[in-house]
This record gives sequence, C-alpha cells and structure tokens, in this order.
Amino acid sequence: MAVGTIQKSVFTDIANAIRVQNGGTGTYLPSEMAAAVLALDGIQAGTPYQAVAATGTGVISDSVFDAIADAIRAQNGLAETYKPSEMAPAILALSWDTGVKIRALLLSDGTLEFNYRDGRSSSVPGAVILKAWEVDPEGYSSAGSRPWDDDKLSVTRAVIDEDMGGSALASAAYLFHGCENLVEVEGFGHLTSPTNMNQMFVSCASLETIWADSFYGSVESGTLMFSGCRRLVGERGYVPEQTDDHLNLHFESSGVLTHPDESEDEREWFRCFLYADGELVLTAATAPETGRELVSSGRLCANARYNSVGYQPWYDHRDDVEAVEIAADMATYGHVNTNYWFYGHQSITDVTGVGNLHGVREMQHTFNSCTGLTEIDLSGLDPSSLEDLAYTFGGCASLVTIWADADWALPTSGVSGFQTFYQCTSLVGGAGTTYASSRAGYQYMRIDGVGGAGYLTAKSS
Repeated sequence: MAVGTIQKSVFTDIANAIRVQNGGTGTYLPSEMAAAVLALDGIQAGTPYQAVAATGTGVISDSVFDAIADAIRAQNGLAETYKPSEMAPAILALSWDTGVKIRALLLSDGTLEFNYRDGRSSSVPGAVILKAWEVDPEGYSSAGSRPWDDDKLSVTRAVIDEDMGGSALASAAYLFHGCENLVEVEGFGHLTSPTNMNQMFVSCASLETIWADSFYGSVESGTLMFSGCRRLVGERGYVPEQTDDHLNLHFESSGVLTHPDESEDEREWFRCFLYADGELVLTAATAPETGRELVSSGRLCANARYNSVGYQPWYDHRDDVEAVEIAADMATYGHVNTNYWFYGHQSITDVTGVGNLHGVREMQHTFNSCTGLTEIDLSGLDPSSLEDLAYTFGGCASLVTIWADADWALPTSGVSGFQTFYQCTSLVGGAGTTYASSRAGYQYMRIDGVGGAGYLTAKSS
C-alpha cells in the first residue's frame, strides 16, 4: 500500500467541503472522510464550521484518497478520477436529486434499476450510480422516447425494486425494448400498476429469465411483448412465441416467469463451447478445455422448448462448426429437447455422442439443412420418450445413413412429426429402402425392415 507526503491543508479543505454540505461542525480524521462523504444527503445545508487553516505536511496512505474518491463517485455517479487537491471542489459540487419519484438508474455493473422513493439511491449493495433519469409515470409511446435509450446496450440486468409497487406507473410499454444484452430481470412481480406492456421486451435477444415471487398485475395489453426473445425460458421450460403477450405472465407450462425459489425452477443449463478447430462441444462442464482456442461460448437450457433459429450462443459462427461432440456428462440431464440445435449448420460433417442424451422429447428441426452431413449415429439414444420429430432431418440432402440400436422402437402413442425426413433424397435404410416424398413422416423413423419400411440402419454391437 503506497504512502506519500501531503499538505495538511488538503485535508482541511476536504473537511470544510463536507461541513458545507452537511451543515455540521464536526471534525474528521482522514480515515473518516470517505464515510462522511457517503453520508451526505443534500438536506442538511447550513453554515460550515470554519476550521483554522492547516500548515505543514504529513504522510498518508493512498488508500485513504482512493476511498474518498470512491465515495465522491458513489455520490455523483461519475467515473472521474480525482487528485487530492480536486476532491474538495468535487464535494462542494455535489447536488442531490430529491423528492419522491420514479427513477431509472444505470449502475456500474450493467444493472438498470427502477425504484420509487425520496431521493436518488440504489438498493443494489455496493452500487455505483453512473446515470439516473426520472421516469414519466405515464410511460412512453416509443422506445426512442425513453431517456435511457442511448444506454440500452449497456444493460445486462434489470432490477424492479419493491417500492415500485406504490409508484402508480401507468405503462411499462417499451421499457426494455432493444436491450440486446439484457440477461435477467429481477423483481418483475413489483410491477403491479401498469396496464400496458406492449413491446416491453422486443429484441431482448439475450434475455433468459424473468424472476418474480408472484405476479398479480393489472395488465390489459401486451402486444408483441416478447418478440425476439428467443432465449427466454420460463421455469417449466416454455419459450415464448413471437406473438405471445401478457397472458403468458405466469408460472405454468405456457408461462415465461420463474420463481427465485430453486425448488420451483425446473430448468437445467448446459454449456456450449465452440473451438477454433471447428469443434462444438455441448457439456455440463462450466469451463472450456485448457489449451484450446475458444471462438464462442454460452449456455442453453436442456429442457427448454426452443422454437426458432438464432438462439444458440454460437449461432453467428454456425458456418465455422464442422464437428459436434455431445459430451458424456450430458447424460446427467434427465429431460432434453434438441429443437433447432443445428438448424442450417451446413459445414457439419460429424456428430458424436447423441446417445449421451437422456429423456429426449422434442427434436424439431434439430438437423434441418445440415447439408454436409452424410451419416449420423443415434445408437444409445432411448427413443421411448420422443414426442415431436417435426423436420428433424429436413433438408439433409447428403444424409445417407442413420445408425440406431437394433431394438430401436418409437412409442406406440403420443409421438408425432410432420416431414421428419423432408427432402432427404440420398437417405437409404438398412434393408435398402430409398427416400420417397410420400415416406417423409415420423413413421419411418424405424429400423428398415423391422415392421415395415424405414430409414434407420441397425448398428451391430
């Protein structure tokens, strides 16, 4: 910890500035000044105690000035640095946003906080307020009319404080519109007064979770509320459709909300690592392999019912994916849906580890348009839980062979799948059955010759 000499008058000036702002007559040790600055609230202005001007020098640790500077920044919400001689003027320049009103605060950790209280403050521990805006109680008629619109890409988290329940905010329309890097919203249940939530989360492409202890809102309209929220998953695995609205603000099988209580959250997450050599690894491991250059990473919900392309963390690099490894540790998940996982990945030539997936229910469009894939091995995959095979291999024009265990058998009921093998023109079953457009449904997801024509080939043990 560095130490150095400093003029005693610098501390006298800082103490005087504190007394100007709080109207008190106290004296402060250097180590007490940061706390005194943090305690300023703008409501105790008065005539300051006039200290005798100090002379001489003393030795002081840099940490004392670092703490005072941090306190100043916490009060003014700026990211400025301050020399010791600049601190007293900075304290004198402090002003306070007072009065009970709805505020939006952008914090240094990327949080956009909404609260309703007397004065500008945050409920987030250790928060540094970078910017603050007064929120119009009537809401906004467009995304561009929000005062924080220019900062929307800086937002990674949103917090709705409990005091918002008394705010009488009339409309939450466009509140997070275009916040592309927003990952989670906390305290959504405190938005009890808005009747309008139109386009509230439009284009929040990174949004995964809307947390709420409960929700008893007054919402009457929520047109296109979740349009573009391709990664949003409710606690039961539901992913909203483009046209879903406020009627999906609940916790049931078609709801988008999630309880903070872990016992209520059925979602399970796995990691996705795309390496520079073109291999995409899906794994329960939380960290990439050491020594391998990483191109992209992120996470997906194993049991989510994803319903569109573009939600995958690696999607912008999909043309770089040449091989896929589904790691052995993926067997730890009891329920998996693979909807759209590799849709349009034309460079994939090899997929391994499909048999490590357990409890697979939905495989909509999983390999759709993987035009570079010539064979795939499904051995080890238990088909007994399958429910939806719509377009699973659609457009795989180069796919010749699908391997499976000899005892492969679909459920006798509860399974469907329109055009499972759409335009798989090169596909040949183990007994010689060739593709025909009249034989493209899920019924042909069986071992060829066992119970009729099929497109699967039994893999010898």
